[in-house]
Amino acid sequence: MTPVSVVRRSWSSFTTGRRVAHPRARVRSRAGYALWQRVWASFTGVDLAPGLSRTSDVPSRSTPTPTPHAAHAPEGWFVLPSLPSAGALTASGSDTVVLDASSPDGRAVFVLRRVGDRTAKYGLEVVLRGVADQLELATVQYTRPDGEQRTLLVPVWPSPVGPTASFVRLDGFAAGSTWQVTGPTPIPEDPAWPSETVADSIRAAHNEATREAWRQVRERTGQGIRETIDGAL
Repeated sequence: MTPVSVVRRSWSSFTTGRRVAHPRARVRSRAGYALWQRVWASFTGVDLAPGLSRTSDVPSRSTPTPTPHAAHAPEGWFVLPSLPSAGALTASGSDTVVLDASSPDGRAVFVLRRVGDRTAKYGLEVVLRGVADQLELATVQYTRPDGEQRTLLVPVWPSPVGPTASFVRLDGFAAGSTWQVTGPTPIPEDPAWPSETVADSIRAAHNEATREAWRQVRERTGQGIRETIDGAL
């Protein structure tokens, strides 16, 4: 208790006859003030304003919530649009175009078509734009409703009449299936294709142009793949 405070309360009690109520407790802070300022404040009874701490000068920063990375295809692959739900498919009949998408470089168009009149079966047509002068190959991967993943090789050979295109059946492809493609690119000199994948791809060929493309592949590959192609054609 300081002398000034004692004198102030005594004088107020003498002149008014009422007891002076104790003032509310105030927050006193000595942080941020020099020693002589703290001594003077204690002697005179002055309440120093709370000093600013170092942490109060820095605005609080909330930890940012990590943003999940969107799913993406491996390098060289690109994801094709999902098949619309059954209710969104109004057209029916064989050879109906369901959706189509262009490759990132614009060289090819991937067209999903219905295959068959009564069953919900689908096929993929790979169409090369512009003038094609060499054998090229695209690869499609898709998942069936049971979770099984299938890989099909789709060779495309320049046609003397009409567009350069190949057509394969996508057995088990349905709404909810995910799929991605790569290519088309020139046929490698010594491809390391699994025999099972080659045989499945040839059996999936839906027209003679696609089978002819496989005959052209046969002329450009080794003995092992040739035997697999001969057995599947």
